[in-house]
Amino acid sequence: MRNQRLASDGFTVVEAMVAMGIAGLLYAALYGFYGVHFRVVKAEEVRLSLQESSRLAIDFLTRELHLAGARPVRESPCEGFERLTAAEEQSVTMQYDFRGESIGTPPDGCPDDPGEQVAYVYDDSEQVLKRATGGGAPQPLINDVPVSGFLLRYFERDGNELEPPLSSQDRATVHTILVTVQVRARHPDPQVKAPLTSELSSTIFLPNPPR
Repeated sequence: MRNQRLASDGFTVVEAMVAMGIAGLLYAALYGFYGVHFRVVKAEEVRLSLQESSRLAIDFLTRELHLAGARPVRESPCEGFERLTAAEEQSVTMQYDFRGESIGTPPDGCPDDPGEQVAYVYDDSEQVLKRATGGGAPQPLINDVPVSGFLLRYFERDGNELEPPLSSQDRATVHTILVTVQVRARHPDPQVKAPLTSELSSTIFLPNPPR
């Protein structure tokens, strides 16, 4: 009896081993559950971050393309300035007049003041969508944009699609622009091979006629 009992009122050695085995299984199950939960939460964090990035790019592009060609001052030495000065499949440059030479001054009729010329360009070597103002060097706007993740399509008023790069004459006929932005990141679970993605599109109407 002494070899079979740990104490006069305790468990047998076999009972103790069974209890330890059950406890080990429970701990393993809890650890596995925690691991799955952690990966699910992490994937959701990455997914939300991607959605925020794609939404940011669409919001910027929608707001600024909608303003392309805006000119509160009609009589000016800049009569006839273009809304779009470049229009390609993965880059676009626009201009509009909203200020004078210094901050807070009224529009002067020319889109040659700081911030009045805006360009969006995709850098395929870095997979980054960049934005530039006033002819300056493009700066990163959003990262993790795959090679086909930033696309611009241009349409005339009657719905005919224009083939980029657009000439000055073609740019004057642009009525709407379809913008697509996709961002992509590796799944935080190494066992999942498919990346996480977020893709948004917006059709932007250009209300300001070419001058």
